[in-house]
Amino acid sequence: MFRISLKKLIYLMFAAMNLKKRVILIYSLLSLIFVSCSKEDATRSGEMGTFTMSLNATSEVIGLNDKSRADQETGKEEALVLPDVNDFSVSISSLGEQVCGWSSYKDMSEEEMPELRVGTYQVKAWYGDVSKEGFELPYFEGNQEFVIKKNETTPVEVTCYLGNAQVKVNYTDEFKNYFSDYSAVMATSLGNEVEYVKDETRAAYFSPGELIAKVKVKKSGQSTEAVYQAKVFTAESRHIYTLTLDVDAGSATMTVSFSEDVAGEEVRFDVSDTALNAPAPYFKANGFTDNNVLLEPIEGAEQKEQVTAYVNAVAGIQSCRLTTSSDFLLGKGWPRDVDLADSGEYASILTEMGLKTKGLEGNRAQMAQVDFTTLIANLPAGGKHDFKLEATDIYGKVSEPPLVLTVTPQGCEFSVAASTVEAPFYGNTCQVNVSFKDGNPANVHFQLADGKQDLEFVRAEELPSEEGRKVYTVYLKAPETVKFINPFKVSASYLSYIKETGELPVSMGILVDNPGDVWAKKAVFHVYNETALADIKLQKQQGGSWMDVTTEVNGSYGLTAKGLESGSSVKLRAVKGKEYSNSVDIVTEEELQIPNSDFEQWSVQEVWYQTIFMSGGEHIYSYYLSGGSSEDKWWSTFNDMTTQQQSGVASWYYCAYPGTMPTNASEMHTATWHWNNHGGTSLSTGAYEGNVAAEIATVGYGANNWSAISHNTKYRQAGYLYLGTFNRDTQEKNMTHTFTSRPDAIQFYYKFYSYNGETTKVYAKLYDVNRNLIGQGELRITQSIDTYTQGRVGISYEQKAKASYIELVFMSTDATSPGTKDIQGSKGAFNAGYGDSRHVGSILTVDNVKLIYE
Repeated sequence: MFRISLKKLIYLMFAAMNLKKRVILIYSLLSLIFVSCSKEDATRSGEMGTFTMSLNATSEVIGLNDKSRADQETGKEEALVLPDVNDFSVSISSLGEQVCGWSSYKDMSEEEMPELRVGTYQVKAWYGDVSKEGFELPYFEGNQEFVIKKNETTPVEVTCYLGNAQVKVNYTDEFKNYFSDYSAVMATSLGNEVEYVKDETRAAYFSPGELIAKVKVKKSGQSTEAVYQAKVFTAESRHIYTLTLDVDAGSATMTVSFSEDVAGEEVRFDVSDTALNAPAPYFKANGFTDNNVLLEPIEGAEQKEQVTAYVNAVAGIQSCRLTTSSDFLLGKGWPRDVDLADSGEYASILTEMGLKTKGLEGNRAQMAQVDFTTLIANLPAGGKHDFKLEATDIYGKVSEPPLVLTVTPQGCEFSVAASTVEAPFYGNTCQVNVSFKDGNPANVHFQLADGKQDLEFVRAEELPSEEGRKVYTVYLKAPETVKFINPFKVSASYLSYIKETGELPVSMGILVDNPGDVWAKKAVFHVYNETALADIKLQKQQGGSWMDVTTEVNGSYGLTAKGLESGSSVKLRAVKGKEYSNSVDIVTEEELQIPNSDFEQWSVQEVWYQTIFMSGGEHIYSYYLSGGSSEDKWWSTFNDMTTQQQSGVASWYYCAYPGTMPTNASEMHTATWHWNNHGGTSLSTGAYEGNVAAEIATVGYGANNWSAISHNTKYRQAGYLYLGTFNRDTQEKNMTHTFTSRPDAIQFYYKFYSYNGETTKVYAKLYDVNRNLIGQGELRITQSIDTYTQGRVGISYEQKAKASYIELVFMSTDATSPGTKDIQGSKGAFNAGYGDSRHVGSILTVDNVKLIYE
């Protein structure tokens, strides 16, 4: 086993080493010590076991048909001689790492088996070297997995089989008599060739993989030998293959047959004098020499001259086989071996990578061309790329020797950098700088680094060279869906290079980030790629010229254009010195107003008639503000709540009255009239402007009890005036109305009479299409004022969304439980007030409501 005492190992190796090697050894030994310590820890914990091993080899193979066995019995077939198992090497591994090993099974048998940590292991035994190909080079191998268990000895049996393929060539007597000289050649995937000379009877051994069988023959009087490609097949381990060569002299036909393990029928070749004397196919190289001289182009560069191979086959081309050794190409799906005359599924990758052919498509003639020029330009540096061409004519003759092209591209030092030229804001074009020793910038694949959208190559301009490298400015175009806003990076793929630029600058630009940034008379713009906002002016287009507009800085990256015309289309841009941004088209909101906001138009409807004892009939009316249309009403009140007909009410009950009504109502008296005439006040009356204002009063209603000792009311309700609807039948209310503009404030004029110290408020709210609150404001009124005063509800917008609905509410009081005073009237029998006594509370009177847009 590959183990000796650590002390002895150190002594022997130090004695033979110089100082430098001793230092290296110290690091290696430290690793061994750590492994040993780990093993000792496992031993102390009892997590170890061992094994015993028996090894044998077998001559059992696949491919010995009956005839082959008969030949073997008569001594004509070479027997597979087994090596002595004591000469086999052995290794033990776990998880892909070798744990221990022996140079021979004999050494292993003579040593005590090592203890191993509990787990799964693999044992491998082998004889020979599978990479060596030729006669008398058999390779045997056996593998077995086993498990080490705690404190147990595991028996392991390993059987070794032939690990490579054996190939035998038989020549019939007819074949030997027909040709004066002959041989067979096996070309392997490892690049080796093994020749079975005229009198060779031994079998040869090959690493598993593709084999190409060739036959060389020559008749008496023939000046040169003819070479035929007989078969291409895949040889497998543990297989024996037999190639039999025969000739039918009568038909001058050579037959090549294979053991039954090789798929396909026997192959026949014309070996008449005409066929044998016909010249074999041959290649002529152009742009390179076929004498192992490397072609060393700069990767990606166009060749100064064409690199082509011309094939000439007098008898006509049957096939043109290309064998490639290139990690780069094979990784792209390029075939290792392909017949260029019938490339089939590989045609697309061959074309994509730049290989071109002429004369091999369709009806093949005597001459063809294989053009490597473009392909070579696509090969990266850092590796060797071998191409081997072999042609076969219609007689089966093969070109000898093969034509070999070896390419080792040199690095082009490709790089890409950001241009200092700004990309147009909100455009899709940009520039980058590309440099390399030589190459075509049109072959570079460009993408946006963030998003990976492809960039179209438009053109390139060559600049003065720098340090021996060509420099180009490359103009690129992104898809139309891409708009450059912020600085960005470009990724460039060229051959095996993947490079990325620094950030490409983008010119100053403006955008409206959100539709809600456009108002009726102002618009907020996000300024990109410029931080000195105070130096920027916004301009609007007016006819054929641009005019400055009032500009205010809005935060760290915003500008607000003010004084715009509402409800119109406007084109704006930003200007800083002589630098102009992109232009942006916007449509400002309209300065919408609420219909009948001066409260001049009302309608009245009798909703109830009640007979009152000794006072005749009493008529109850409800008042409605006009505005809009019958299908789209704007203003509403709670009058249809407080004037509901009360079932079963007797003549002694006074139970219904509207809370909101015009100040000039004639059908019924206002709350102010009642306070002034029966409540002892002298409140002012009338409108602020025009003829009418809206009086909003708290009233009592429903089953009023009015007697000498009790003046009760069942309900007390604050008066409301709001935008929306109220359904008298269902008593359902909707307190919003559709509205698509966003005012900055609500302005109006008001008076307020506070009963019992109550306060009130006016509030407005705006909502988006999903009825999310986007803006609101309110005005609280905390004390009585008997003269009209201007009120203003400033609206603060927290969300940048367009408005779809508005809520505007005026109320007589904001008390949770409004108070009312029982004011006795004088109508009815004995002037007792049975017809006009009322419960009345606080009063808010408003006029001339206006929406303010700034």
